[in-house]
Amino acid sequence: MDDRFSKLTGAFTAALIALLSGLGIGSGGLLVIWLTMIGGIDAETARGLNLLFFVFSASAALIVHLLKGRVRLRLVLFLSLVACIGTLLGTYIGSLIDPLLLKRIFGGMLVISGAYTLIGSLKNKRKPTEKKTLLEK
Repeated sequence: MDDRFSKLTGAFTAALIALLSGLGIGSGGLLVIWLTMIGGIDAETARGLNLLFFVFSASAALIVHLLKGRVRLRLVLFLSLVACIGTLLGTYIGSLIDPLLLKRIFGGMLVISGAYTLIGSLKNKRKPTEKKTLLEK
């Protein structure tokens, strides 16, 4: 009974995280947290599973957007090629850098990105919204 409950809970959690992902909420962190804290999986394996999960959720989103005609295939193919080249180059450069330094660089990037986003959202809240009449639209 315990094993069935565990599988059912895991399936429900995966479906919930997939739903959040489909809504555009950054659910990758949620999955990694769930897998490490509740599932007892080591962080490296959890990150790998998160990437695999992303492949499936991104594929589902791509199918929906293709069906709705929202995807420019030539642009996607070009960007995919550039992304593959960048990934290979980044992997090579990353292998040359000390892992601790790489973690610190990544952490610094996250802090800068978060601060930039926070400051941008605060600036947008301060700007008065311009209301246009129907004639001005």
